[in-house]
Amino acid sequence: MSQTYYRSFIKDNSVVVGGHMLIYLKGIIIMPIIIKSVGATTYGGFALLTSILGIAFGISSLGAGFKAKRFLPSAETMLKRGDLFYPQFYFNVLTILVLSLLFLLLENPLKEYFFRDEISFSIWIIPLYLVFYLLYSQGSNYFRYTSRVQYMTLANFCFSYIHIGFILLYLYVYGSINIDVLVISMTVSALSIAVPTFLGIFRELGVKFSFYKDKSLISDIRLGFPLVLGNIVDFILAVSDRYIIALFLSVTAVGYYVPAYALGSLIVFIPKAIGTALPQLLSRAIDNGNESEAYIMLNYAIKVFLLLSIPFVFGCLALGKQLLTLFANQEVAENAFLVMPIVALASLFYGLNLLFFNVLFVRSKTSAIFRMNLMASLFNLVTNFILLYFFRNIIVAAITTFLSYLIAFLYVYRKAMEEWSIDFEWVSIIKSIAASAIMFGIISLFVTYFNHVNAAVLFAYLFGGIIIYIGSLVGFRTFSDKEVRFLRKLFAQ
Repeated sequence: MSQTYYRSFIKDNSVVVGGHMLIYLKGIIIMPIIIKSVGATTYGGFALLTSILGIAFGISSLGAGFKAKRFLPSAETMLKRGDLFYPQFYFNVLTILVLSLLFLLLENPLKEYFFRDEISFSIWIIPLYLVFYLLYSQGSNYFRYTSRVQYMTLANFCFSYIHIGFILLYLYVYGSINIDVLVISMTVSALSIAVPTFLGIFRELGVKFSFYKDKSLISDIRLGFPLVLGNIVDFILAVSDRYIIALFLSVTAVGYYVPAYALGSLIVFIPKAIGTALPQLLSRAIDNGNESEAYIMLNYAIKVFLLLSIPFVFGCLALGKQLLTLFANQEVAENAFLVMPIVALASLFYGLNLLFFNVLFVRSKTSAIFRMNLMASLFNLVTNFILLYFFRNIIVAAITTFLSYLIAFLYVYRKAMEEWSIDFEWVSIIKSIAASAIMFGIISLFVTYFNHVNAAVLFAYLFGGIIIYIGSLVGFRTFSDKEVRFLRKLFAQ
């Protein structure tokens, strides 16, 4: 990898991985705050509502904005940036307003069929959230796709922790929280970030009204809509099990399932973080005729993810119940501890899918992403409906999630191999599995003999497990001499 590309690759990904780690901790921090203060039912209802908002926001653009994301990294002048940014922005504002009106009109069916009238909230929080979240998202994405990931990461970090701060302040002053407070806190946080980001955008691009010309909107949607549909069905794949659990079991069962799902899928922050910087770097390398550099960057990203996600699965299997007891409560742990390792294994394949998406994105093969997600989502929906109808247990939803992501992986891997040179380094994977098994065995022995686990002991297990795993990797000579020299050169910078 050339000096220019490896510096950008390491610098950008180090920033976003570190930032995303802190951002993903937001969900882990909010979980015990809600569950321990108002119970699993409110937490389950909040998870359901935010999932609906995520789906609604994801589909709102109809695909407009694909060209801005693809070509902003290479735009050389502010005029070109403005011509890419503003048309899709104003179009998205229009669609969000229309979508907000639909939510207001469909208030009763929404509360009856999705929430079974188990929780209550004001319908007006939805349009407020969607409008301000749009501004936050557009501002954050502008800095992301103009290769200033440090600003994007800072914006996302502040959004997450302003949200937490508002909840804690309200809880301290009034002693209780509800769904309205949880969503309004996200709205306030989105507005707090949108204002400074758009001031920066206006300074660079000026304030102007610019809409799509001729058939450019249709062209943009044609390219971006398959990607939007892919993201939506992917989102449905990730959260549809929650609605089916609520249908056949209860909102409280969702409150058991979601904490285990959140902890089990924590490792996904790595490919998502990498995916905020990697598409721009791959696009730049491809556009400049340096395809070999792009191959190396992706293969390194895959190796790093697997070396971290494999021990994560074993760790969830060894310490799942203890982690859920600490971050939620004993009731949640007893009902959902088996969900964690199953979801962790599913997240390994989901993370690989996210990395492969970068290949299809750069090659503009967005329809393949949509087909893959659609196939996996349909499988997940059908199997969840059938199996949960006969077996009323949240573990069923975790198993179907794993099978769905596995099917998606098999499809997208084949498609990515048609476009890219991918090297899994199977020897390294085998060594990682062996090192993880050693770590699992030692931790399991300690957990068996010292059953009482508090925060300090759990931290000791986690830290000890990391040391055992890294030591085993080194003992197995997992890293080549070339990679060792690369790391030495990197840290010498």
